[in-house]
Amino acid sequence: MKKKRLGYLGPRGTFSEEAALLYNQDSDSILLEYPSIADVVTAVKEGSIDEGLVPLENTLEGGVGPTLDRLARQEKVYICNELVYPVHQCLMSAEKLDLSQIRQVLSHPHALGQCSDYLNRNLSHAECLPVESTAAAAKAVRNLPGAAAIAPSRAGELFNLVLLAKDIQDNNGNATRFVVVARHDHAATGEDKTSLVLSIPDGPGSLYQVLGYFAHRNINLTRIESRPSRQIIGDWLFFIDCEGHRNDPGREELWAEIEQAVPFFKLLGSYPVSRRR
Repeated sequence: MKKKRLGYLGPRGTFSEEAALLYNQDSDSILLEYPSIADVVTAVKEGSIDEGLVPLENTLEGGVGPTLDRLARQEKVYICNELVYPVHQCLMSAEKLDLSQIRQVLSHPHALGQCSDYLNRNLSHAECLPVESTAAAAKAVRNLPGAAAIAPSRAGELFNLVLLAKDIQDNNGNATRFVVVARHDHAATGEDKTSLVLSIPDGPGSLYQVLGYFAHRNINLTRIESRPSRQIIGDWLFFIDCEGHRNDPGREELWAEIEQAVPFFKLLGSYPVSRRR
């Protein structure tokens, strides 16, 4: 039997890889890394991989723009699963250093933001340098005297770094929600969530009216986030998660009503509610 292929945002040593390894525990898929979120989603659409795992939002830093943008634009790609993965950030370097000896701290911009309190308290003298991933930061500091990386512990193991401090994130409840995308969403399980994106017409109370369609049917919204459409200034997209499956009784009429009321509407998929790891 041919193994499934699961793509993820690389490189190795990132939280995306850790989440992919955890998600893959039960499926035994072949893991394939890609350099960008867009590449993962495109590979799913073109059939190069069966599923792709990408970050959607973080407790501290909010939505991941490239994922939201790609989901809104890409046709025939749907969310089929989700995984909430705890984020434990570590400070590491090529050799044992006192914090006072660190002159530069490298990491992904989101990781730097997630550790801003620690950095302000302990490393205000150091220059923070954003790089493309936490793994890239871990790899780079091997050859940078006086530099440290903020990255997951796995990255330190892969690149033989010295652990200087662990759990330096601002909030111990810090977690990233990953979604798995495929060319179809998930069948109903009885404990499901549906994601969608829409724009609203110009005018007072437009968003209130759209949300009223859910309220009238007593459908609970678990998330709503706005993001620029990246087409016209002042034009926004609203990403919404609601309880239930898109095929639940009465949902077809709901989607039809919303689609008639707004300029843009797209169902992103239905999938089982994640159990936090």
